[in-house]
Amino acid sequence: MTSAAGVPEMELERTIEFGTPIVGLAANSDPTSPQLVVHFDDRPPEVVDALTGSHEPVRDSRGRVYGAAVSLQIADLSARAEGTEIVVSQNSAELHRLTGHSTPVTSLAGYPDSGGPWLVSGSEGGSVRLWHPRTGKLLSRSRPSRVSTLVTYRGRDGRTRIASGGTTGRLRIWVAHVVLSPFIGAVTTRGFSDRVATEDLLGRGTLVDALRDVLRPDDVDDGPTVLTVEGAWGSGKSTLLELLKNRLPTPPTSVRKRLWFTVCMADRMLYSPPDGMKPPLRRPTKLKPMMKPLVVSFNPWRHQSSEQVWAGLAKAVTEATESAIMPHRNNVERYWFSRNARRVDRRHLQRQLWKRILSPLLTLAGLGFGLSVLNALAKWNFGWAWWVTAGLAGAGVLHTAFRYFFGKASAFLPGELFAGPVVSNAFSGTTTDPLIRDPYYNARSGYLYLVQHDVRELLHDLQMHDYRVILMIDDLDRCTPRTTAQVFEAINVFLSDDFPATRFVLGLDTTVVAAHVDNAYKELADAKIVTHPDDPSPGWTFLRKLVQLPVRLPRTTEDNVDQILLAHLGPVHTDDAGPAPTLPPLPTFEPGELDGLLLNSEDFERVVIAIEQHADVREHLLRRLRAQPEQSVREEKRLLNVWQFYLRVLLSVDVEQACHLVAVAEIATRWPAYLHRLRGAWQDLADAVGDDVRWGAAIAKLGFAYSDRKAAQNLRELLRDCDAQAVAGLANRLF
Repeated sequence: MTSAAGVPEMELERTIEFGTPIVGLAANSDPTSPQLVVHFDDRPPEVVDALTGSHEPVRDSRGRVYGAAVSLQIADLSARAEGTEIVVSQNSAELHRLTGHSTPVTSLAGYPDSGGPWLVSGSEGGSVRLWHPRTGKLLSRSRPSRVSTLVTYRGRDGRTRIASGGTTGRLRIWVAHVVLSPFIGAVTTRGFSDRVATEDLLGRGTLVDALRDVLRPDDVDDGPTVLTVEGAWGSGKSTLLELLKNRLPTPPTSVRKRLWFTVCMADRMLYSPPDGMKPPLRRPTKLKPMMKPLVVSFNPWRHQSSEQVWAGLAKAVTEATESAIMPHRNNVERYWFSRNARRVDRRHLQRQLWKRILSPLLTLAGLGFGLSVLNALAKWNFGWAWWVTAGLAGAGVLHTAFRYFFGKASAFLPGELFAGPVVSNAFSGTTTDPLIRDPYYNARSGYLYLVQHDVRELLHDLQMHDYRVILMIDDLDRCTPRTTAQVFEAINVFLSDDFPATRFVLGLDTTVVAAHVDNAYKELADAKIVTHPDDPSPGWTFLRKLVQLPVRLPRTTEDNVDQILLAHLGPVHTDDAGPAPTLPPLPTFEPGELDGLLLNSEDFERVVIAIEQHADVREHLLRRLRAQPEQSVREEKRLLNVWQFYLRVLLSVDVEQACHLVAVAEIATRWPAYLHRLRGAWQDLADAVGDDVRWGAAIAKLGFAYSDRKAAQNLRELLRDCDAQAVAGLANRLF
């Protein structure tokens, strides 16, 4: 149970009525048979069985009276009551003043237990309270109760009890339930990659939904064809494209699996190749089939020439097409062979196919026939030779026929014919089979033309199956200027009337891409003439003409930092106590059974947390990340990576040191260009951070020029915001 103030409330285990004021309490040290000695003001003391509550007069009290203690020693700390306050001191220096009692404190006692010892206090007009003497935190409290004296003892179950008595004559026995401050564990974070996030950490769900609604295919080709997701590096463009891709799932295909593609089928197709892919069978209906999205991802960063760009684009479209309308291997082989059969030397390939399916037994039969003729001419008596020859010939014919009607065509023809569009020796290397050499691919123009032709046919086949392609192109701002221009040229080809309707979503930094376009087309003499009046260069005008829907990503703000830290480092640990645990039934122990165990008993629920989930550390991380001049998820990941790495280097579980390391990590990631100058000068900077003259002299000594004044100013602000001396010590140690 928890009180209104959020402090766990003690459980009242037993109340014993005596009817006369209680002035003193004492307890024995035997937990197997705990007993209390209760002293009264006007009658002899009595012994109370703490388990049953029975009591009887003390046979021999010898005149000792147990009063209430108002001062005591707890380990290396001392505590004394001063009115309603309790003063906790260490080495004669005041450490804390514990406040909370509304009337003067009447009694103090130690609470020896695992994680302790703690301090117990009571007052006549208040309650019993359990304190953490080193931190001053109130750990638990009882309900209102008049307390003149109290004592603690160990019960048979190993738990510590608090017995209190007062002027009302009631002896109360309390059980405290406390959640201790957690142990601080080592850092568990191992860093973060620059891969796209799997969840929306920046609250851009509505933006993704709006883009999905715009891109969702319908019966008409209305809507913008080229969309851009614009933002600086690290602003989350790739993550947004991935979230958008997940919101546009491709429905599962309904194409049935075909039988394997045999030599007989390949021979007939080489003799008379089909004109194209047959449309899917449909039941007659008045309703027009719904168009389905097929998202194709393409990263041009990996390609650095026009041939590579088109080859990569064709591969991306091919793989997406196969997954949509050719889900089975047999379907893939049949599709690509029918396509490739129209562009190779079919007669030559057909002759080679017949040669390859002929059985080796026919060769043996030919040898046998020669041996039989020789036997007849030499008049040898080998009459069985003709029978062996006839048997080999028959078996060879049957074997050849089996291969022709039941053998897989891919076992006898080059594999390139069944895996995709054939390419020439000039562009595919020396591994291409000479049987499928395509002379048109040897010319640059012919190569590009045929790759475009392959992609166009794939798009037509997808359209026949009611698929609309949405091509997502990311990292365009990482490409070279020439590659960027090649991608735009490819998009222009897609937008021509020969290609089925295709939509493009480009992730880019417009400033970088516009500069790339300017660089790629700088030889155009009339470039300035076509520039829009509101554009600074032709590259911006080119983007204006190409893009129908530019979508600018919202700027990452300080409000996003908390959500990012929560996703990457987990929740912050809080000290809020939960409901008090239910006590198990009291066990029965034999005398001496608990010897050696009582000092290790656990009254409390102790938690171990990783240091990055400590509230102070998280607050420090949050404050410094919010102080960054440019909010970027990528930069925040870099800072966290460096911070956790140096925590591991130092093997540190110290909360203060972890907070100081945040500043060290910020220096390493925010000013890497200046680290070589600052090496060895950290102490000078820390000493001068509060003096303008000394700071200027220290910065000038390190070679900071006028152009570096902004970096120097920001560095000084960082050192002012933290413990500069501690940061300097760590920086000297780590850098």
